[in-house]
Amino acid sequence: MNNWKFVPVESLVSEEALARAQAFDLDRHVVETTVRGLTFRWLAPSKRLLWMAAGLEYIEPELLDWIDRLPPASVYYDFGASNGIFALYAAKRGLKVIAIEPDPSNYFLLSWNAYLNAGDGLDIQAFNVAASDRFAIDRLYIRKMELGAHEKIVGQPSLVSGETFAPNHVHAIQVVHFDRWREQFGLPQPEYVKIDVDGHEVPLIDGAAQGLGACRQLLIEIEDAKMDLLTHRLGEFGLTLASKHPVQNYAGLWNCIFVR
Repeated sequence: MNNWKFVPVESLVSEEALARAQAFDLDRHVVETTVRGLTFRWLAPSKRLLWMAAGLEYIEPELLDWIDRLPPASVYYDFGASNGIFALYAAKRGLKVIAIEPDPSNYFLLSWNAYLNAGDGLDIQAFNVAASDRFAIDRLYIRKMELGAHEKIVGQPSLVSGETFAPNHVHAIQVVHFDRWREQFGLPQPEYVKIDVDGHEVPLIDGAAQGLGACRQLLIEIEDAKMDLLTHRLGEFGLTLASKHPVQNYAGLWNCIFVR
């Protein structure tokens, strides 16, 4: 026998709290932008997210240029997809996109932005895991708990500069051995790859050896201290550094394009 009874929320909270909840509407924070002739809809409830939506052309234009050159219908993996601005741009360009983002709050934005643009027939799948060289539960160290923020680091609270920080919050996250995970779930072989994982590059590359050994091109964010290491490591897969572009506002950080 059930002993529960209906309790209206009005009896549990203040009128002010109820009014705020009833007024809540994510649709009020959806903005529409046009980038290189493509129209997007974004969830942007903060100034930071509004900048990411409206300023996409100016954040990392070399990344947009690279995506523009990729053949339509190619398989594109976005490791560290954040709120999905580049993953969705790639999908709008006709690529088959697999977007991977370990942070739960940024993954929420990624999935919501995919929903907002779903009517355009995009081919995008999103997963809330960290690609790595093992299956495990790890920690995501978050410098600032903010929607759309970067500096959310797998495994240790240190930035690409080597500076350590006191995390604002720490999430438990699932890390997966990329090659084995991809094969287990029947995901396609990567053809083009973008990596922006704030210091987790080596475990990702080690766990994606099979995928990277066959991919055609790769764009990866690398700091000066790891340039030789990662250039050599990717060279073992037959990938050669073709160009590098400074990442704005981050001295010694580069978007590097490797080709086969």
